[in-house]
Amino acid sequence: MLNMLALYLNKHYKSKKEHLMRLYGKFSKFIVIAVFLGFIVWAIREGKFSPLWSNAQTLFLGKREPKLTFIDYKFKEIIRKDVAQKVLATGTVSLKTGAEVKIGARISGQLDSLMVKIGDIVKAGDTIATIEHEDLLARVAQFSADLKEEAVRLAKVKEEGPLEINRLKASLEERNVQIILAEKMLLRNQSLKNNGIVSEATVDQTDERLMILNAQIKLAKEEIKLANARSQNDILLQEVKVEKALANIREQKTQLSYATITAPINGVVAFVSTQEGETVVASMSAPTFVTLIDLKKVEVTAYVDETDIGKIKEKQKANFTVDAFPKNIFDAVIREIRPKAVIKDNVVNYEVMLDISKKNIALLRPEMTANIIVTTGTHHNVLVIPRGAVKRSGKKSFAVIKEGANISEKVIVLGWRDGDMQEVTSGLSEEDEVGVLIKTKNKKRGRRRR
Repeated sequence: MLNMLALYLNKHYKSKKEHLMRLYGKFSKFIVIAVFLGFIVWAIREGKFSPLWSNAQTLFLGKREPKLTFIDYKFKEIIRKDVAQKVLATGTVSLKTGAEVKIGARISGQLDSLMVKIGDIVKAGDTIATIEHEDLLARVAQFSADLKEEAVRLAKVKEEGPLEINRLKASLEERNVQIILAEKMLLRNQSLKNNGIVSEATVDQTDERLMILNAQIKLAKEEIKLANARSQNDILLQEVKVEKALANIREQKTQLSYATITAPINGVVAFVSTQEGETVVASMSAPTFVTLIDLKKVEVTAYVDETDIGKIKEKQKANFTVDAFPKNIFDAVIREIRPKAVIKDNVVNYEVMLDISKKNIALLRPEMTANIIVTTGTHHNVLVIPRGAVKRSGKKSFAVIKEGANISEKVIVLGWRDGDMQEVTSGLSEEDEVGVLIKTKNKKRGRRRR
């Protein structure tokens, strides 16, 4: 009996022990799983898996932009305004052709006086310098005396020539009278001969005299012609001498005028390379010693990119600023688009010449850098948004809009850009509000402080 009881208790205890061991095993697995899950939750909350997850996403899905929220944007109303299409270019203020005049000496000599210095403003005709010229004055005086003598000789020739011709003409008239009388005598003697009063010899003598007179008249006429030709020739020769004397005087006076150097244009003295007392030389290789520039005759040479050159044309209005006077806006007009490209560092530009309006032109100086804007067209009363509101992905453009308490992206079609504003031709309406990104969500998670 006791053995049976012991056997029963032993069997019952063994089965209970096995049951307890099975329960303990199941509970231990539950505890392990609970602890593991708790660790996973803690790691996720503390950001321990963020780098691994991010790397896995980048590896298999590519780099993804962080998701932006409502608070990342500042929303603005869409407005209507005029939008201008503009071409931007840089250029240089330069002098027009003829605005710079280099002055040198046209005669050699010692510089007697220099009346200008760099920066002086002069007018056309103002004396700049003088060259010593006493020898030129002496030559002018000498040639003036020569001219006076030749003029006296000319007057004498003009007087004597006609006197000789008049004498010869008087002699001719006398012979004409004589020949008339001889002709009458011949007729009378012929009549007397017929009546037997005079002889044949008397008639022949009268006829011979008439022939001599005719010959003398012919000779007198030739003498008059020769005298007239001689007089004209003498006058001509003397006139040549007078003209030569005048030419000598003009030449010397011209040389004398070169001794006084005057400003050919209105302008500013930009360069002076000599001083009083120095000798200047008149030759083709002689250096310029004074340079004048007319600051009112300036233009702008703009360099327009090849992608924009087709948008502009002659007579279009433009404006520009210079770094020296950034608040001053200068008006200009396109005068010329040069056909030959200017290539520098593999960048293709075209030279565009602009005429500047006279307003504030006195402020400009050659070689100033010009920042040019050419307005090529205008769209009136169109929808515009800030450029910062435009997002791009490939060839598509988007805008973030506010929809109640949420945000969404809308595909938009863009038009012209005008400064900080962007025209939108479709995809938005005036009722929409577009978001401009104010911060980028790029937070690094770590242990939160409690």
